[in-house]
Amino acid sequence: MGKRNVPRYPEDDGGGGGCCGVLGWCCCFLVFIIAAVAGAAAYAFFVYKPKAPSYSVSNMSVSQFDFNSNDLTLYTKLVATVRAENPNEMIGIKYGDGSHTVVSYRGTPLCSGHLPTFFQGYKNVTVMEISMEGRHGFGSGLQSALEESEKEGNVPLDVFVSVPVSLRFGSLDIREVKVNVHCALVVDSISPKKKPTIKSATYQANVEF
Repeated sequence: MGKRNVPRYPEDDGGGGGCCGVLGWCCCFLVFIIAAVAGAAAYAFFVYKPKAPSYSVSNMSVSQFDFNSNDLTLYTKLVATVRAENPNEMIGIKYGDGSHTVVSYRGTPLCSGHLPTFFQGYKNVTVMEISMEGRHGFGSGLQSALEESEKEGNVPLDVFVSVPVSLRFGSLDIREVKVNVHCALVVDSISPKKKPTIKSATYQANVEF
């Protein structure tokens, strides 16, 4: 018998080449998009020169600080003066609804409130008086510790602020984020009989995207 020739079929190179071409085009397009976004961000940074706003508690007044020995609760009512500075020349800051402020002593809440909703313009300093009040459980151990802090003239307080914020670049508003600020204060007193003096303050802030 003679040898049979095995039929040979032409290889189909067109399909693989087409896939590689599409993949290469997609990669080029993706690189172009990334470069465009990076360029736009660099341009915005160069033009608008963004700077972080600053916040501080400049004053505090206590109108009520009443301990109820029957149910071991403390009713507190105070006003904190908060100073917000926007140092930017071309960026506005919009403070939205849903803010929350809390003042606590050694991890126990004393009172709470919220910030007003407003738009802060360029190179602007806004001073807000934040009214806060609340009734919370306050055990005898905390009461004794607070009385000792009062005698020493060093009462540690924590002020927590959480506020939805969006930035305005010209006429464009970017998406809203949440700014959280923690202020660790030391005041000489928290009694309604004496206006508190802020002896020291440290601040920390973070952004939730």
